[in-house]
Amino acid sequence: MRILKMFIFLSVVALCSCKGEGKKEEAVSTDTVSTMKMITDSNVITAAIDTVHTASNSLDWDGTYKGTLPCADCDGIETELQLNKDMTYAKTTRYLGKKVSIPSTAHGTFIWKDGSHVFLQGLPNEPSTYFVAENKIFQLDEQGKKVEGSLADKYTLVKIK
Repeated sequence: MRILKMFIFLSVVALCSCKGEGKKEEAVSTDTVSTMKMITDSNVITAAIDTVHTASNSLDWDGTYKGTLPCADCDGIETELQLNKDMTYAKTTRYLGKKVSIPSTAHGTFIWKDGSHVFLQGLPNEPSTYFVAENKIFQLDEQGKKVEGSLADKYTLVKIK
């Protein structure tokens, strides 16, 4: 038993006394990607780890989205929403199936919420929160949640340019 303890002790001392030149780990962090470099002898392994992948910083979200949203007392609300890189928007709506159907356009600014939702400022009586996905956005309900049920897919605007 004593010989085993002595062997373990000498092994640990031998391992600790190695210079270990060229063997180290280093972590470098940026806003959206962390990079880890592992250097072993003469080989260098680099791995990029995506730590903050959101719609706002990874999707080509700026552009014009279009679709026809559900309407309680008409045939639908033709909607076109333009989101600009300078954080401004233009939203045009037209009520279909009404005797008088004049397009209405609102302009303003928007903010990102948790990197995947845009909130259109200045629209007090209209839905103003959208979930941004690849080449489409989803209008959310008054509580900022995705609409569920049989009409859920009708609350989608598709990117046209």
